[in-house]
Amino acid sequence: MHAARGFVVWGAGIAVVLGAFLIFVAAGWPGSADSCVEPTVHAANSCFCEDFRLPDVLNHKFGVRQEVNTWSNLYAILTSFIVALFVFLDRSGKVTGSGNNLMKSATWVPDLYIFAVLFLGLGSMWFHASLTAWGSVLDGASMYVYAAFLVFYSIRRLWNSAAFFWIGYLSTVLVSTALHKVVPDSVITIMILVVAYLAVEIIIWIRSGKVMQGKARTILLWVLAATAILLATFFWIFSQTGRFMCDPDSLFQPHGMLWHPLAGVMALLLYFYWREADDTSR
Repeated sequence: MHAARGFVVWGAGIAVVLGAFLIFVAAGWPGSADSCVEPTVHAANSCFCEDFRLPDVLNHKFGVRQEVNTWSNLYAILTSFIVALFVFLDRSGKVTGSGNNLMKSATWVPDLYIFAVLFLGLGSMWFHASLTAWGSVLDGASMYVYAAFLVFYSIRRLWNSAAFFWIGYLSTVLVSTALHKVVPDSVITIMILVVAYLAVEIIIWIRSGKVMQGKARTILLWVLAATAILLATFFWIFSQTGRFMCDPDSLFQPHGMLWHPLAGVMALLLYFYWREADDTSR
């Protein structure tokens, strides 16, 4: 049964997160508007460029506020399915050579990653569809769920403590989400987690004596993952309201059509990078 557990997590995640989302789409979005809808000195709003109708937000109308930035996040159904598929193949013995690799294990860690990859996209939908303050918190939570995994999975590659992994991971996600509206910019929290991940990753390289696991395949996977997120960040920055890549009325929204899926590509590449690891020195 554990072989197919990843598919159960994937399907249940879609049913709960996307199912609840569609209910709000049909019924309307309660709660106060996010601060991004307020005019600034540079533009009418700062809600990641794509145009929307302010009365719909204020009157809690049914529907989706930013269609491109919302529906582009459905990419996560595919990326998380690919992870679930390979987790199933590894657990069912269809692929040999699991060794001491945690991503190929029967633990709940691979299942957690399936959900983290899925939620990275589906959680973002709630903000762009509603443009509410609580939708922004959920969007932030989806990023913290993923970024915290980077840190604590890498720590567990060094120190095989299940208790530390789960307590540290869940605590970090909860605290980061609770502080979402306190910290001036969620980017700060994400950057702290990313820097922490890079620090632990470098420690792994030094300890093992193998940078990026020391194989051409793994080096390529890690470099491509880093390139994907750097490109994604470029599009995230320069497609914001008032920047040169922003056209509020265009059907092509770089935030939704480039930033979102490239983040998913990064998550998929890192999975295959971790899947190649042999952490026998733990």
